[in-house]
Amino acid sequence: MRRIGKVILAAVAALGSAAPAVAQRPDSLAITAGELGARLRFFSSDFFEGRAPGTRGEALTTAYLTSELEAFGVRPGARADSGAAWLQPVSIVTHRADSTSPNEARLSGRVTRALEHGREVRFSNLGGEAEVRAGGELVFVGYGIHAPVYGWDDFRGIDMRGKIAVALLGEPELPGDTTRFNGNRASRYSWSTDKIAELERRGAVGVLWLSGGRALSRAPVTGTRRLAARGGRTLTVGGLMHDSTLAALLPRSAGPLSAVIGRAQRPGFRPIALGTRLDVTFRTRPVPVTSHNVVGVVPGRNPQLAAEHVVLSAHWDAYGIGPAVEGDSIYNGALDDGSGVTALLALARVFAAHPQERSLTFLFTTAEEWGLLGAEAFVCQGPLPADRIAANLNLDHGIELMGEMKDAAPLGIELSTLGRNVADVASAMGVRVSPDPYPTEGFFLRADNYPFARAGIPALYMAMGTDGVHRPKAAVDSIVNDYLQRHYHRPSDEYRTVVLDLRGARQFAEFVRDVTISVANARTRPAWLPGAEFERAGAADGCAAPPAR
Repeated sequence: MRRIGKVILAAVAALGSAAPAVAQRPDSLAITAGELGARLRFFSSDFFEGRAPGTRGEALTTAYLTSELEAFGVRPGARADSGAAWLQPVSIVTHRADSTSPNEARLSGRVTRALEHGREVRFSNLGGEAEVRAGGELVFVGYGIHAPVYGWDDFRGIDMRGKIAVALLGEPELPGDTTRFNGNRASRYSWSTDKIAELERRGAVGVLWLSGGRALSRAPVTGTRRLAARGGRTLTVGGLMHDSTLAALLPRSAGPLSAVIGRAQRPGFRPIALGTRLDVTFRTRPVPVTSHNVVGVVPGRNPQLAAEHVVLSAHWDAYGIGPAVEGDSIYNGALDDGSGVTALLALARVFAAHPQERSLTFLFTTAEEWGLLGAEAFVCQGPLPADRIAANLNLDHGIELMGEMKDAAPLGIELSTLGRNVADVASAMGVRVSPDPYPTEGFFLRADNYPFARAGIPALYMAMGTDGVHRPKAAVDSIVNDYLQRHYHRPSDEYRTVVLDLRGARQFAEFVRDVTISVANARTRPAWLPGAEFERAGAADGCAAPPAR
């Protein structure tokens, strides 16, 4: 670590004006566009090699973050045998292809034949072992959703123990229904994370998602990245099934596939046992990766509230060095999520000089791009019990790099009392509060705030809106679409491509700063609103699936 620190210092000196230079007085609450731009230019440079977990790029990244936090006067917030530490180890299992994998899939029962891997079905290893040998009766379970509050149960009358589910991705689209599944905003029930947890609770051994008519990949089998500590998983087989395969397996009494899917779109659906067993055999090469969250803390100044923490988070990881695109192989991750990290560093500097009533934890997560694994590890295995985390404010937006906005649009404001904090701050700043501008994308479910919410902790995906001060909403939407189509998770997500107007980055950082002050100093801690989907869905089970029913 000491050697890496020297390398960073040398790089900072060599970069000169591109390296962060903070000119504010130590007691200032100000955040400037210059500070944010300088840090982002440095943090998203090729020097950090794309910031992939478990690589030299990680070592450079975590050393830089800890050196900045230490310079600000932030305290280490993780745990180690010798006491406090900056780094929380996160043990992850990834999978590589095994060229010797048999990839066998055989049906028996009402239908008896082999399935062709890569055409009719495709597997994925959901566990941590190299060899998967599993089997069970196939059951079509619609969307695989159990949501009693919406009167929805795709498992009605079926015991899933030892079975393999076949399910649709997403959630039902109910024309004119604004009460079930949040209307047009993707709900937690649409996300495979919650569906897999439900299937595990029910003792299923596998799940195959319908392909939606798309051809399956014939690439070698790999597996899902997961935390190594999540043992005892019953669900070991994942993958895709082509729609035509399910159509051929449906009992005649069920009717054609189109009719079956139509019934799955409506309340009252009942699962369909296919009368056929599927047995699979395949292999992958599990690869352990040890990565790290960076955790800093500013203790609260109120002895009665200091035990409660407001966690501000952003993910430091990107995609490292990968396939070259137009001659560039470093996936810099400037907008995603260099923008959030640099804003979080500025906030750490500010609050180190200005402690609040509650404690503030600054969490720089790893492996967000691998499935929110760093955030999950912090929530479920980290230094703070969930009941001591008052709220999470997550920074992973990036649209602020396009300039100042007339509106703020944090995702999740309708779920908890954090929406009131946002409304108060927005009013004071002279901006209005807008709903999620891209509700069908499910961004709330795809970012590090989600593991907090699943564990019952009120959380927000912090974001400004898309109604620009200097650009109309249509222009901002066009820029966002262009980014998603051309630069998202590509080497071109770099400073010169995505930074259009740093005044928006300053506005966003100030907005998060003021919401943090509001939450950290409130007399009561945030709470879910009555009927919020996370509270009523038993989100306290977010870290461990209950025993099979």
